Amino acid sequence: MPLAHQRRTLGRTGLAVSPVGLGCSGFWGHRRFPEQSAAHVVEHALARGVNLLDTGHNYSGFHAEPRLGRILRSLLKQYPRDSLVISSKGGTLTGQAGVSGAEQRNFSPAAITASCEASLRNLGLDYLDIYQLHGASQHDINDDLLAALQRLRERGLIRHTGINTHTASTLCWMIDHPTLFDVVLLDYSALQQDREPLIDRLHAAGIGVLAGTVLAQGHLLPSRARLPRPADAWYLARAWLKPSSRSLMHSARRMRHTIAAIHSQRPAQTAFAYALGHRGVASGILGTTRTGSLDEVLATRLEALTPAERQRLVDAFGDGRGSPSQ
Repeated sequence: MPLAHQRRTLGRTGLAVSPVGLGCSGFWGHRRFPEQSAAHVVEHALARGVNLLDTGHNYSGFHAEPRLGRILRSLLKQYPRDSLVISSKGGTLTGQAGVSGAEQRNFSPAAITASCEASLRNLGLDYLDIYQLHGASQHDINDDLLAALQRLRERGLIRHTGINTHTASTLCWMIDHPTLFDVVLLDYSALQQDREPLIDRLHAAGIGVLAGTVLAQGHLLPSRARLPRPADAWYLARAWLKPSSRSLMHSARRMRHTIAAIHSQRPAQTAFAYALGHRGVASGILGTTRTGSLDEVLATRLEALTPAERQRLVDAFGDGRGSPSQ
């Protein structure tokens, strides 16, 4: 069965998600990227079998959610709402999705409640399948916030809760408190194999794992000769300005060369085959403005990455000193 038509269970949520989810963020939601083109990416993804759409309240300068909502209006006539898994996030007040690394956040019960309600208005939905706290740490979680999330659930506005984090200490806290949140979206790729013991523990605790940055923000892919686009400049600026992106850029060279030397599939497919080959990962989120890139990833064959090739990626990771994990 093609990868996009397969389904994996997202932890204890019981949600059946496609192994590749579409990230509706970044330049996809930027005003300079035509909305008709953005709609084509979403339409193409759903037609190919993708059923998981991930976005966030602050993404793309606060334009991603309203854009996705406008696109969904017509698509929901074709795709039943309960066939889709739609995830959004709240808590971050800056609108650049962390380009500068200086996010401002508010996880007070009132702010999170208002943000969730605004997300639903933006998306034109009655409920979110997954509502994540964007960048929250264990220090942001308290009984009042948990009670507010429970009230949102009781009102039928959200079905499952999660945290989007890139911080190992927060992941460990989630493992130690496994009943508080249902889902985690973390950063994981062949360049971050040090995440794997934590993914094992999250999975064992029943917490559904979504993997972001599977392509290490593009740093695991060889550069391609092509005419420059506005999106290229945007992502390049993000790579230089965001501290975590700079870390990825500096540490990726050896792994990028190793992936490029594996010829059983294209590099993006090898990278996704590695991440999705981990049994604890329910889905890898791909953000893209190109249907061709989406098709390439959706054509990934997990079995094409042989044990010997996987070992080459493990050897390239080495002692993990190049990992950008926090």
